[in-house]
Amino acid sequence: MAETIVFRLEAPLAAFGGLAVGERRSGHRRPAHSAILGLVAGAIGLRREDPGHEALVASFWLATRRDRLGAPLADFHTAQTPPQKKGQHFATRADELVDKHDLGTIVSRRDYWTDAAFTVLLWPTPECVHDPKDIAAALNRPRFAGFLGRKSCPLGHPPNARIVSADRLDQAFRAYDVMLAEQVADDPLLSRAGGDEIAFDLALRPVIGEWIERSRESRRDHLLSRANWQFGLRAEGLAGAKQ
Repeated sequence: MAETIVFRLEAPLAAFGGLAVGERRSGHRRPAHSAILGLVAGAIGLRREDPGHEALVASFWLATRRDRLGAPLADFHTAQTPPQKKGQHFATRADELVDKHDLGTIVSRRDYWTDAAFTVLLWPTPECVHDPKDIAAALNRPRFAGFLGRKSCPLGHPPNARIVSADRLDQAFRAYDVMLAEQVADDPLLSRAGGDEIAFDLALRPVIGEWIERSRESRRDHLLSRANWQFGLRAEGLAGAKQ
């Protein structure tokens, strides 16, 4: 049996960013691998410039279950920008705004989901260098606050991370639901879990259990270098419960 970490991410406002091109910051339908492992990194106290991010990513395979996607919401931001000139580069935002008489204005769109909820499972890999119990404890008492996407999207309640020993994903999610149901009975602010779709790293395909694989996608959300902000493609399977 594997000692998996299962926790809940729920927030009034969530942003699952994809590739940011131009003035549109579109939203994906589920959290990115890099976003979830970034939240975990913050919980254990890793800063962005600290070493250890790549080792954390290599330590766990990821599965997410969509419990509630919520409704879409678009927000528009107005920002001042300098004119685009050949050979001109700015090191900081302050440098961009030095010449206030030569600034233009752009309007960018950011997409969000309202009232979203996901259950997340971290399955240790053979290269795991972290004790799952330490990760679960850090998620429940994080060093740095977690967000469901952008900093404007704080979590609605603590992740309620638990250690679940299981041979299959369906067993682990089901066991966590039982644990959460007991807590929900004592805390009416928590909503019940139980979703209809999971996304998983393909390495977990042999242990998805009773879920039926329906499709596969590639997402550029696998962290290669935090220092250089480099991300690689990751193959992700999508599965649904038996009808």
